[in-house]
Amino acid sequence: MARPLLKQRQIEVFRVVMATGSLTSASQQLGVSQPSLSMTVRRFEDEIGARLFERIGGRLVPTEEAKLILVEVERVYGQFDRLSEAIHSIATGDSSVFRFGTTPSIGMRLVPKALKILRERYSSRTFHCDFLSQKDIRDYLLFGQGSCVTTIAEANDPTLETAVIGRGKLVCLMPRTHPLAHHSAISPRMLGDEVLISFGSDTPHGRYIDATYARAGVSRKTDVFVHFVEAAISFVYENIGVSIIDEFSAMDCERMELVAVPVENSVEIPAYVHWCRFRPRPKATDELVQALTGVARSRGIGTA
Repeated sequence: MARPLLKQRQIEVFRVVMATGSLTSASQQLGVSQPSLSMTVRRFEDEIGARLFERIGGRLVPTEEAKLILVEVERVYGQFDRLSEAIHSIATGDSSVFRFGTTPSIGMRLVPKALKILRERYSSRTFHCDFLSQKDIRDYLLFGQGSCVTTIAEANDPTLETAVIGRGKLVCLMPRTHPLAHHSAISPRMLGDEVLISFGSDTPHGRYIDATYARAGVSRKTDVFVHFVEAAISFVYENIGVSIIDEFSAMDCERMELVAVPVENSVEIPAYVHWCRFRPRPKATDELVQALTGVARSRGIGTA
């Protein structure tokens, strides 16, 4: 008799429960009720004919079978590249590998400056920096693909812990020859006749910009929509229009003959480092936090 084909949802639920060690936390992550989650786990156990979890002292404890299954699941989910990196590091006498993620807003300017500091201090260490979209942050950390993520996106997530590495503001990016480039500050009202390159209201940048426009009592009209800051900067460089971005992304914009003029009464934009509370935090994560904080403060974007 053919064995029943396992469903992807069952395996996904199993991975999250194993990662969090709690049906309550897993149900929060997956956005389903705990009874529904428990039923999915029981059906999974029935189909494979083995117990995966036991209740011991009020805690959910995975069985030996569950631990072995998780090893195979993680292998199938593309973990061979990390194993290969570890083997090469051991073979060359350097087993120190630090992998982390970043979203473009922090990754374009702040991360390279911090990484330069770390490379000077730890020249034998191998670094892997993965650029991520906001929606990928939770899974990246929860399933151990990297040790931490730097971003301006807040994490309202019980499985993640956070450090603030800086608190910035919004700036208006424009060519240095633009008529508004000589101003010490720009209000949203002054941009009414400009071609605005901006972000959707469902993005972190969009929410910060909308909040600042609301303070000014102005409605935002976007002419060119982008999703990542590097696109906004490129479009401004081509003199398509102006853009409002965070000042972390605008660092060193003068190299492209652009200027970043502060936006009046801007909301605060914290920069974060997130990591998973259910996994050991490597020392390299703390070193990255320290380097990022130092760079931000040196640019006048402190944590105070």
